[in-house]
Amino acid sequence: GGIDNFPKGFQRALGDKISLRTEVLSVKQGDTDVKVVVKDLKTGATRELTADYCISCLPLTIVSKLDINLSTTTMAAVKATQYSPSSKMGLQTRRRFWEEDDRIFGGHLYSNLPFGEFSYPSNGYFGQKGVLLGFYGNGRIADLVTKPVKARVEHVLMHASKVHPQMRDEFETAYAVWWE
Repeated sequence: GGIDNFPKGFQRALGDKISLRTEVLSVKQGDTDVKVVVKDLKTGATRELTADYCISCLPLTIVSKLDINLSTTTMAAVKATQYSPSSKMGLQTRRRFWEEDDRIFGGHLYSNLPFGEFSYPSNGYFGQKGVLLGFYGNGRIADLVTKPVKARVEHVLMHASKVHPQMRDEFETAYAVWWE
């Protein structure tokens, strides 16, 4: 139940009016309407949609590359906007060793280790498996943004093992997102 509830709410309200696997190619606002050209990524077909208004939730990095008729001032602001190079990695473990061995029940590990914030779950206590937030911070730490996911995971495991030597033995899999 996080931020993914926004699109789920739209989907519940709009149902089949939502087009998935569709790329926005252009947005042109006129005096009385707006025209949006989209491409179906399955078929490659393009079509033009006309509406009274358009609400865009596209990241500005995408908007800056669109064929769009924003004012010069607005487009300059769009292009000048920089996003945080945030990154997040979840580490799934065979068992919740931080609870069983170290008596840690939720909270965060703050250290000088190069993996940003490291967090312990505050739910599912004494469950069979667990997922740690093994990295949350600037994706440029240790130049991880340029490395493949496997190297990013290795980096976090190496440093997390300094605090939790059981980490490597208990580690099963990871999921990493670098938003930059």
